Parts: sequence; C-alpha cells; structure tokens
Amino acid sequence: MWLNSPDLAADGTLTLAQAWDRDGCGGRNISPALRWGGEAPTTKGFALIVMDADVKKGFRHWMVFNIPAGVHGLAAGAGAADGQGLPKGALQALNDFGPKGYGGPCPPAGQTHRYVFTIYALNKDTLDLNPDQPAGTLESLVLSHALDKGRMLARSPRFDAPPEKAKPPGAKPAEKPAETKPPPKATPTPGETPR
Repeated sequence: MWLNSPDLAADGTLTLAQAWDRDGCGGRNISPALRWGGEAPTTKGFALIVMDADVKKGFRHWMVFNIPAGVHGLAAGAGAADGQGLPKGALQALNDFGPKGYGGPCPPAGQTHRYVFTIYALNKDTLDLNPDQPAGTLESLVLSHALDKGRMLARSPRFDAPPEKAKPPGAKPAEKPAETKPPPKATPTPGETPR
C-alpha cells in the first residue's frame, strides 16, 4: 500500500498549519490531506493512526476507525474534534493529548520529531470499539484485523506561540499597579508663612 499527502512542505515536513495550537505551540491544528491506495481486494475498511516516533513507546496524535473501503483519502481538516469532515461511519478516538481528533506536532523546544502516518487495510468493515477506550487498546484491535498497511514519514520542528498567546488557559492578565497621586498641598492658614 501507499500513503501520501499534498500538504507537506517540499522537504517533507509538516507546516505551521498542522502544528498543535496549545501548550506553548502556535500552530492551527489542521490535519493534513491524505491519499492512499494499493490495498488488497479483500479489504473491507481502513483505520489511520498517527504516531510521534521520537517519544518512548510512541505518542498517538490521531486515530480514525471504520473508514469505508471505498474511501481513499481524507480532506485537510478532517481531524476536527467534531468529526464533521470524516467519511460517513468513521470515528475518531482519544489521542494522547486527551481530546478526540487530530493533535498536531508540538515537540520540545529546539527539537524536530518524526511523525509516522499509517493507513491500515482491515478485514472488517466495522470494528466493535468504544472510542473512549485507551488509545493503546484500540491500536491493538486495529493490528489484530490488519491485512496490509501504507506508511508516510513526516518531520516537524516546534512552532512556538507568540509570548502573548502562550499563557496557560484561564490565566488572568496582570493587574496594573494602582496609580499613586502626590499628596495634596497644604493650604496655609491665614497669617502663616508658607514653607
């Protein structure tokens, strides 16, 4: 099988648009467009898993299941949390950031990480799963039904958010110090010499 994306930069890296948009990273968190093919004729469905290969034990950035066998691509932005851009019947599971849907790259400062996109051809059209289960459990279920797979490797540096946007959620702006006014001048009493 093969898998590719028209949204990668010329050197094969993910762009600012695909980077994570929280935790100090300043991307837009838009999942890239994907295309695939070359699966076995007995394929009944697909699943997609995106992993950070440079995190020990891996870090799952996106998991999509129950993609119909007639579908051979996902549009840019299909990984939005509401799932509206996915093919009918497809489901997203929790990523390792916590929410459902696509979670873009956000490696530590100064590092570039490798991200492995894998499309699995499956021998079942629908996996009996709960998308709220731990990601590792769902990945094991996919692997147990996989007939073949296609992979794409992309890299991404960290895209830092501007300082004013990198504050933790809910942080209040610093209060302005109270203005201090000079004390009023004393009015001399009649007959007193001002000092």
